[in-house]
Amino acid sequence: MAGHRSMEVGVRYAADGSRLVAGVVAVSVDRRRVLVVESTNRVNHWVLPKGGYETDEARPEDAASREAWEEAGITGRITRALGEIRDLRPPAKGLPRSEEDRWPEMHKRKRRWLTYEEAKSCFQSMNRPELIEALDRSSVLR
Repeated sequence: MAGHRSMEVGVRYAADGSRLVAGVVAVSVDRRRVLVVESTNRVNHWVLPKGGYETDEARPEDAASREAWEEAGITGRITRALGEIRDLRPPAKGLPRSEEDRWPEMHKRKRRWLTYEEAKSCFQSMNRPELIEALDRSSVLR
């Protein structure tokens, strides 16, 4: 997996000027849990791994895979794109192949697996409808 980037290569923007972001809804093998990471800005504020879709990345899935590695220490394959979600965040569903003990942002954020209900409740309490929409489009069991 490519190493962590300390500065953005070149950020992609939509026609309306919004920054394009790619993310992953990583679903456990038994499909009962999704992986979330702690925000770097707020303690106990859990989000999906996501970040900028950069100009040197051919597809949003490439950006999503890189963000999953950098933020959560997981590698795997993207099984299907979940499409654009409000805020132009095109998250992709992925199955983690491995969960590493060390990853680029391990000193900045924690990670944890949540059930659908736990994740939805968490995202509702943080008023993050785009994360709920991504969760709802994923294959995690409800």
